[in-house]
Amino acid sequence: MAIAPALRSIAKAILPRHAVEYLRRIRGENWPPVPFDNTYPWLNYTFSELVKNERCAQRPQYAWGVMQGAALAKVLGLPKVSVIEFGVGGGQGLLALETISDLIERKTNIRIDVFGFDSGVGLPKPEDFRDQPNMWFEGQLPMDRAKLEPKLYRAKLYLGPVKETITAFIKGNPTPVAFVSFDLDLYSSTRDALLLFKSDFAYVLPRVVSYFDDIFGHTYNDYCGERAAIAEFNGSGRACKICPIYGLRYFTPRFARSELWPDGMYFAHFFEHPLYSTRDSLNKPIVVDVNGTWLWGPPPRPQQPN
Repeated sequence: MAIAPALRSIAKAILPRHAVEYLRRIRGENWPPVPFDNTYPWLNYTFSELVKNERCAQRPQYAWGVMQGAALAKVLGLPKVSVIEFGVGGGQGLLALETISDLIERKTNIRIDVFGFDSGVGLPKPEDFRDQPNMWFEGQLPMDRAKLEPKLYRAKLYLGPVKETITAFIKGNPTPVAFVSFDLDLYSSTRDALLLFKSDFAYVLPRVVSYFDDIFGHTYNDYCGERAAIAEFNGSGRACKICPIYGLRYFTPRFARSELWPDGMYFAHFFEHPLYSTRDSLNKPIVVDVNGTWLWGPPPRPQQPN
């Protein structure tokens, strides 16, 4: 048996799964440094670097979402954005979001404001079958504020019913939201959190990277939970729709393609946003030659009418 495969087999046998995954990320795929652009070569290189940090590796979906949201903001010429975690619970995700935001600020020079939303006292009482009371109950997954708050160094917490706290957040005139993680478990809470996407265009990017956590396995279905809240929002007649980023796993580094999180990544598309039709990367395919090679470059500037 070759030494390297043997060592890998031993590591898998004796190390916890999360440690094996972390070592795999550290090993990486040797993506070469590439100049900034909101395109997959830069996103993959930067993502591979980010998840070498252990805290970032705890939430790869956050790393990808904040990175892609900040990259879009940079291309659009916006200096500041907000990122949000709905459903803080114990706080591991929000701590990871702080670290991820630090690192992406340095890579993009985009300032990132970090927010966490939670009831502070566990899940509210399920309203009906759509909240899946077969899985969730009132008071489940409470926050320990006394332990969490001293560890936060840049995130702002909004505590209370999300329907009330999201209104307070919008009244605070936030920088445009670039990334949102929805981990509120219940249909009703997710429905209320989606009020964010009904706010003024000044508070959102034209496309907001979104992650939905509670849509896989168990008894999740299209008529309950987060999937039901998404369907209801999309059917409301607004010119904003929440759509999966289809096939994202095939555009991520190889080590991420067997993971679940790419299938939870969505874009909230604000079709009437004044920046929606603005080009979203610095370079575009300009020409494809006879051998099928794509030549990239800055697209020509639109001609101004006489």
